[in-house]
Amino acid sequence: MKENTQKILVAGIDGSKGGWVCVSGNLNSNDNPKFDIFNHFEEIIEKKFNLILVDMPIGLEERLMKGGRVVDREARGMLLKNKSSIFNPPSRLALNAKDYQEANKINKEQGMGLSKQSWFLFKKILEIDSFLEKKNRPEIFESHPELVFQVMKGGAIETKKNTQEGLKERIGILKENGFDKEFIDKFINKKNSFYKNDDFIDSCSLFWSAKRVVRKNEIQIPNKIIKDKKGIIMQMKI
Repeated sequence: MKENTQKILVAGIDGSKGGWVCVSGNLNSNDNPKFDIFNHFEEIIEKKFNLILVDMPIGLEERLMKGGRVVDREARGMLLKNKSSIFNPPSRLALNAKDYQEANKINKEQGMGLSKQSWFLFKKILEIDSFLEKKNRPEIFESHPELVFQVMKGGAIETKKNTQEGLKERIGILKENGFDKEFIDKFINKKNSFYKNDDFIDSCSLFWSAKRVVRKNEIQIPNKIIKDKKGIIMQMKI
């Protein structure tokens, strides 16, 4: 049988304190993936990825419903533990607010208050929203590491990711699903101001799911494609 040598580059990307962390690789290679850090999301375009999964809301409603978008409600219902890790993103109308008070006011006018967690991610949400307007960009979809780890394990993740027990559990799950110990050890427990251990671990999980998407093995949440007013698909790929 002829070996498939076509280069298909996929990436799992997570936000971090310094910017963005990225685990990527060629779908048709057995080499260890590559780890990169980026200050700005637009820098990622230079990598010529075919597909990106990112742990960040993609697509925003203007009018809000209790529980968030359909994708948020269905993903939260599927998650067996740590349901609060899926937060409600802002109304698109609040994105250009000058401070939290203004953003919260706009959000409330659209049906629901704004959490501080959501407010702190405004800059990154805007970065991705702008990236989606680029021509000749890779496919990019939202994902969620806690759901990915649940699928990888085949059951509930009992620990919190920012604890030593949680880190150990998730590293074990990655190794059981094909990640090399040497690769993980190289980038874990590195004391720096750019990323934390769980940022790296989360990006690994999204890289795993990105490969599933290309092979059409992923879970789609929801199954039905729903778009926001800008035509952006609001769907998680797990």
